[in-house]
Amino acid sequence: MVRLGAMKKKTEAEDAAEKGWAQPAYQERSRRQRDRLLKAGERVFADSGFWQAHVADIAKRAGCSVGSFYRRFRDKEAFFFALQADMADRAEANIAKFFDDPACRTEPLIEVFQRLTRNSARTMKGIEGYYRALFELSLRGQDVWPLMRRLEVIEAGLVVDLLKARGVAVDARKQDAAHLAIRMMHGQIISTLLHGPGPFAADDRRLHEELGLMLVRYLGLEESAADAG
Repeated sequence: MVRLGAMKKKTEAEDAAEKGWAQPAYQERSRRQRDRLLKAGERVFADSGFWQAHVADIAKRAGCSVGSFYRRFRDKEAFFFALQADMADRAEANIAKFFDDPACRTEPLIEVFQRLTRNSARTMKGIEGYYRALFELSLRGQDVWPLMRRLEVIEAGLVVDLLKARGVAVDARKQDAAHLAIRMMHGQIISTLLHGPGPFAADDRRLHEELGLMLVRYLGLEESAADAG
């Protein structure tokens, strides 16, 4: 099965360095420090959003000085984009891992999609403030969505690959439908995180069941959804 990102020549994090968001980390010690800062920043942004997050808090949580932060990153905004690139790399790997699970090719499709929705909601819930930060920057005119759109395309492509592997006929319309279905699923989860339950919370199993059912129905898979083969 061909991954949509397989032909990528560099990671998103490497691309971030090229764009000037972060200084390249050549030495092992420098890479470890950069990784600590990114991990700390993920938690600080998740807790506080963008505008309430402070460089001093990120540096302290990483066990680094503020000076070390600015030697690695131009400013907080540049740091956020470097973090976003790093998170996109990890998200792509996690998506691929989900679809590599042999259970995706044997269990009923309704269960596959409900499990996919549950995994997505759990991951997003863990970085709720990160999505607030994305919207905060978006409202200030920053184009923060290309990496998320790219992940949608990758995930939709893996859904299409899975359907083909299970003998489902996939035409151009169904490929587009898979992309839209993934966007709707992500959008509903993010909306729940930002605006509150409507009617279910992001960690409510009923939400995952309903979104999984939505995917099955929208993709016209009702007849094959209950089959294990």
